[in-house]
Amino acid sequence: MKKLLARWRNADPAFKAFLIGVFFLGINAGVLSAAFNNYLHDSFNLTSKQRGFLEFPRELPGFLVIFMTGLLAALPVRKWAVITSLLTAVGVAGLGFMSPSYNMMLVWMLLWSAGSHLFMTVEGVMGLRFSKEGGHGRRLGQISGMTNFAAVAGAGFVWAVAKLAGPAIYRWSFFAAAVSSLVSAAMFARMKTAAEDSAPAGKRFIFRWKYKWFYLLNIFFGARKQIFLTFAPWVLVTVYGASPAVMAALALTAAGLGVFFRQGFGEIVDKFGERKVLAGDGILLLFICGGFAYLSFKPALYALFIIDNLMFAMRIPRTTYLNRIAEHKSDIAPSLSLGVTMDHAVSMIIPAAGGLLWAACGYKAVFIAASGLAAGIFFVSLGVDERPRRAAAAPLPAPAAQDGCC
Repeated sequence: MKKLLARWRNADPAFKAFLIGVFFLGINAGVLSAAFNNYLHDSFNLTSKQRGFLEFPRELPGFLVIFMTGLLAALPVRKWAVITSLLTAVGVAGLGFMSPSYNMMLVWMLLWSAGSHLFMTVEGVMGLRFSKEGGHGRRLGQISGMTNFAAVAGAGFVWAVAKLAGPAIYRWSFFAAAVSSLVSAAMFARMKTAAEDSAPAGKRFIFRWKYKWFYLLNIFFGARKQIFLTFAPWVLVTVYGASPAVMAALALTAAGLGVFFRQGFGEIVDKFGERKVLAGDGILLLFICGGFAYLSFKPALYALFIIDNLMFAMRIPRTTYLNRIAEHKSDIAPSLSLGVTMDHAVSMIIPAAGGLLWAACGYKAVFIAASGLAAGIFFVSLGVDERPRRAAAAPLPAPAAQDGCC
């Protein structure tokens, strides 16, 4: 612990400000991951079909990320981070206090979603900027681990409030999430790096055939992700009767394990390469799909839910792969943004299709169909180039001299 504290004291101030901002924004994410499905069920009494179609507007800002980052291309990424936090704060406050109707809820959900999705690009770009050569996965894993550590606090808050607040659980939870987002905005506003001053965020838009495997991985991940963001918790809530406290406990467990798992996972990516890690994810996903389709033992389903949450760390190898093959460092930010857009183009379609399939054939059919995604991820990962990256693709320089934390 003394060594860890010493490294924190010696870390670059800009990196420390960024990491603290990530922590407070992660609290927001932890609250929403634990409470949002129950909030929809309790406040608007949605059917499974309606829940599936709701993902189209919720994921729309992710599809529009490439356009949002294009509008912001002239600004340093630090300001992108501030904007993400402010959008998230306003959106989640609206969910808690200004959603008397379903249509108003959609407005606030769009704002919250816009901030959350824009940060996906910010996290990758800033993580690479704060990395040293050969340690990109490790640094991204540290940032992702901090997000999970914060999600522990967010989910823990929901779990505690669920015991005390009764029907007011969502107001209290979303108020706390909004305040934490405002704090993150303040921390991001304090962050300033030499790298940021010397290099713009990047081009407005870029598409290169060389990055085709990166694009395909994002498309498959968008489909895979949405099955388990939408239908796995919906199965637990509606089929197996999981309460807000149970869902919060699952989110808390996944986030707590993720604090350590994601940091170690980043080092595994650095050591073994992206191809092996991504192929392993495809194999693991096949077992997870089979479990949700054929198992009815609740503890086993809870375990699979937690494992799948941990494997959302697959953004790390996709980001390090792009950094390794990028022809120019200015390609990275717009390419990450395009990857998010491709991810969410699929994310908007899959839930609606899954909702229709559930209504017609039952929830098991959704997960049986999703097993095809596992095969797709496995075969696409085989196309990942493991040759050493070119010198011209070096990441944006990290802030001067200091290695950073942890």
